[in-house]
Amino acid sequence: MRTNFKSTRKYHGKFLSKIILMTIILVLLFTIFLLSIFTKNLNKTLIDISTSEITRVTERFITERLNSSIFNNTKLEDILILEKNSQEEIIYVDFNLEKAYQVLDEVSNVLTNSLDNLDSGNVSVAYLDEELSHELGSMVLSIPIGNSFNNLYFYNFGPRIPVRINFIGSVLTNLKTKVTDYGLNNALVELFVYIEFKTQIMSPFDTQEITLNYDAVIASMMIEGEVPNLYGGTIEKSSNIYQSELTE
Repeated sequence: MRTNFKSTRKYHGKFLSKIILMTIILVLLFTIFLLSIFTKNLNKTLIDISTSEITRVTERFITERLNSSIFNNTKLEDILILEKNSQEEIIYVDFNLEKAYQVLDEVSNVLTNSLDNLDSGNVSVAYLDEELSHELGSMVLSIPIGNSFNNLYFYNFGPRIPVRINFIGSVLTNLKTKVTDYGLNNALVELFVYIEFKTQIMSPFDTQEITLNYDAVIASMMIEGEVPNLYGGTIEKSSNIYQSELTE
């Protein structure tokens, strides 16, 4: 009887040990699963916040630098070629290629220098929502972990997570113009620069490349004439793409 009792106790002891071990393994696996989901969601939120912030900042930063000084020696009417018919209606718009490329070259120089300076910390930016610092030639956004919960109660709460940001590759630009009917026998001529560049965003969990692009109005003027109804009241034209390299 004692032998059977000892055997039974030994059996139950082994069985209980296995149950405890399996429970620990299941808890660990479940914890790892929850952590992977949390990390994935946290990383997505960090990338989204960083993308939104850097898009807003660079758009404002670049717009401030693309001012009228670019056109000190060039008039808008020297860049554009406008043709009218016998009724003084505007029927054609194009670019003076030599003047257009002069402007694109100057715009590209302004953009590349501005982005390189922003990247390396040679300029200060006062309109960031998140805390910005510079380390080893990169911008670093410090985002409170509470901001990732999309809840006002947790906003700006908890330790800050560093997200490194670099501008990479090339800056692509081209000129666009739009002529639009503007009142009686008048037309509004606008000149835009299209800007496209890539940003590398590095959170502690992942690295992603984001392409940023937008149009910035850099000049406009009023002229006499109307756009025929045939064109729907608007004529548009784009130049070729101009490429300039950012500093690595």
